Amino acid sequence: MPTRNLAVLTLLLACTALFAQQPAIAHDPAPNPSAPTRNLETVLDSHGSRIEGMFLLASGTDPHPTVILLHGFPGYEQNMDLAQALRRDGWNVLAMHYRGSWGSQGTFSFAHCMEDVGAMLAYVTQPANVQKFHIDTHHLVVIGHSMGGFLTVAALAQHPELKAGVVITEGSPVHDMRDYFTDSDPADYAPLVGTSPAALQSEAGAHAATWTFSAFAAKITPRPVLDISANDGLRSSNDALVSALKQAGAPVTSIHFDTDHGFSDHRIALESAILKWLDDTAR
Repeated sequence: MPTRNLAVLTLLLACTALFAQQPAIAHDPAPNPSAPTRNLETVLDSHGSRIEGMFLLASGTDPHPTVILLHGFPGYEQNMDLAQALRRDGWNVLAMHYRGSWGSQGTFSFAHCMEDVGAMLAYVTQPANVQKFHIDTHHLVVIGHSMGGFLTVAALAQHPELKAGVVITEGSPVHDMRDYFTDSDPADYAPLVGTSPAALQSEAGAHAATWTFSAFAAKITPRPVLDISANDGLRSSNDALVSALKQAGAPVTSIHFDTDHGFSDHRIALESAILKWLDDTAR
């Protein structure tokens, strides 16, 4: 058999095995009329400002593991296909817009984003919400893409109640300044309020010593982290994060996909990898 055909067959067999393990990728759950899935338009307070988003609720009345899903900078890619796959797998998913972005009140900054993640966590651990939305507070996971990956690392360091984290091609304002400030696209700032490239670069510079992978990693261990990199110029940064986590003793799994920053042609592979890791590690 020609080498190319053999490679294609190997890939197809690998994908078939992966999908067999992940029915939530290809199959809708059975309807549950007494406790159905729901999409809740959600508004919550973060430090005096209203932030907006969506809470995807899994069906059933048993306590559900719950994901806080964090979008990147500025958030054109919402990863809602991943959110839906997670819900089909039995997870609740809270996906909010940070202050000063996409209609949420307030001004945008990296520090505000970190505080907003704290507000999201407070929302899913509030006793009334735990009971109302059937949240398993012992299985809270944070998943972030790009800047959201940076916020994921920060959230794990700041909030020990989080059980695990998934970083999808981490983009740090300290480690990846060129991507934010030198090669920035004006479209990146269109959905943002109260900020500028100069203001964000100044903020990143002021936190260069504290927003480091090593500083965060020391506070994450022994909780597990999945890091997924891509061919987007950020692989060296993701490798540095993985190295810092390993050095700190945190269990870390690293996966690389041959695709772009948005995983445009690897969406099913991305979802499958995350679901499998969560089912094996954080359920």
